[in-house]
Amino acid sequence: MSDSKGCRSTSHDSVYLAEYYDLQAKADVTTLNAQGDAKVYLSALERQMESYYPLDHHGEHLVVLDVGTGTGRVLANLATDAVRDGIPLSNVEFIGVDKEPSMIHRALAVQRETPSMSQVGRIDWLVGDVLHLISAELLETHINQVDLLLSASGSVSLLFRAGELMRFFAQAAALLRPRSGRFYLSVKKDLISTQATTKPTDENATDAGLCERHEFPSELYEGIVYRQLPTESPALDGIIKRTPYQLQVIRRTDAGCEEVIEENHIECVQRIWKETELLECFKEAGLESVGIIQLHMRRTMF
Repeated sequence: MSDSKGCRSTSHDSVYLAEYYDLQAKADVTTLNAQGDAKVYLSALERQMESYYPLDHHGEHLVVLDVGTGTGRVLANLATDAVRDGIPLSNVEFIGVDKEPSMIHRALAVQRETPSMSQVGRIDWLVGDVLHLISAELLETHINQVDLLLSASGSVSLLFRAGELMRFFAQAAALLRPRSGRFYLSVKKDLISTQATTKPTDENATDAGLCERHEFPSELYEGIVYRQLPTESPALDGIIKRTPYQLQVIRRTDAGCEEVIEENHIECVQRIWKETELLECFKEAGLESVGIIQLHMRRTMF
């Protein structure tokens, strides 16, 4: 859950692959499902701002925590959407957490490149693991103070080992502001089941995009191209979905020659959750589910 794809490789702890993921995330913003998520988070922020009272917060900021932030695009897009809609951000604090240092390094660059982020009252980026949130130095001081906690991009599916989901939910419950704090959990439809079995809700949902060849030219490094190569289709083993893919970092010369300077063979391992399992874990952690939002490719619980 902590990094962009939840991969068995350490590829995303690479400055090149961090930029590749960021370029991919920017491209995804144009898709219907990414736009749907953005609208949900903007609406959630707006509702929290409407109920914000400085005295209740003891003069402190309204806190938005993005867990598994990757390159910080969710928060950057949220700031941009808020500024566009005239939502003031001077009393808001953004915190993005990811386990990969290169992702946080890229998030800092995204912050500098996004004009709307300058209107946010405070922004912090933290290298940390989703399973140890409340022990992180920064978040130790935010127990019972988080107003809006986001788990975007279906990253909860990366918690496939026994007990991990419950540990995450328990920490979310500890961080949320009592009564008013809200936790938005987005899950891809092909990784959640509403049935008694673990059959995904969208039988036709696939990761076909990972099985095709794609290229992104670097915006940071001259002559660098990121190439995703075709691989075998995702495999389903009971409740576990395994998606292999290959990423290359290519350097192109003026003479038209190519050199592979970094190659990554990655396996993304994700769990298919039953909706009832997620709701039961919510309850056991002391959280109350008050709604489910259906989107084109995702289901968001809060």
